[in-house]
Amino acid sequence: MNEETVFSKEDYLQTLELCYEVAESINGKLSQDGRMPDCQYLALKLYAHAASAYWLSMGTRAPVPRSTNGSSFIDFASIAVIARVALETYLTLFEVFMMAQSDDEFEFDYCLWHLSGRVIHENITPTDPTLFDEYKSALVDIADLRSRIQQTAKFSTLTIKQKAVVLKGVRKRTWKDVAEKAGFGVDFIRKIYSFNSSYVHADGLSASQLMSAQSKVDQEFHTQIHLLTILIVMSKMILNYAEKFSEAASVCKQFPLVYERTKRWSEAVARIP
Repeated sequence: MNEETVFSKEDYLQTLELCYEVAESINGKLSQDGRMPDCQYLALKLYAHAASAYWLSMGTRAPVPRSTNGSSFIDFASIAVIARVALETYLTLFEVFMMAQSDDEFEFDYCLWHLSGRVIHENITPTDPTLFDEYKSALVDIADLRSRIQQTAKFSTLTIKQKAVVLKGVRKRTWKDVAEKAGFGVDFIRKIYSFNSSYVHADGLSASQLMSAQSKVDQEFHTQIHLLTILIVMSKMILNYAEKFSEAASVCKQFPLVYERTKRWSEAVARIP
């Protein structure tokens, strides 16, 4: 990477600000496609993860143990976990709202995305009577989503077994394929995902890195790696929004230098094998 793609916290903050403004650009705006504004949920989710990761990078001051008057450290392990969630949030946003090649494919992906979250209501019957109306409403929504999925041409191309899995609300996809279409190098995305997953699953590598990074310098080094991942996915999200929505494109014109840097980050990560 060249000097134009060297990480800095100021660059991160400026990108974070543009990420928020871009996500909010379609808030409350009328759309010919009532499905599309739902991508704001994921965009703001990404913003929240990125903002939380930044504050963690500033250091954690714990009031305990009292025997040493508390402790102070940079919790880069939690930042790593957030980085993986931010990456998955972006890839889901891209897959559901940006990647479809036809309206039929978008309808299938959009409804399945909603169904995957709603089906949890089927197995949880409320014991509180005041929640029963909400429960019944959720079941109606689930039935409607299944019906919409079944009406798509994409659903008709699936095998009987695949159809049964889909109607259970299971989203089966290959992150590698989605990431490649989003402009990430295939090996790069696999390595980054595995590295961040190391902290989620608490394997030996994550444990050893955590124990060996006792100095602030070492903790900041690990922190920067994970913040860089989040900076890249924020940049990708901003570019996708600017391409998809005129409102977002107008916002980006108000932040020309930051917007240009998002392009450079996106191009740089695409060149990494």
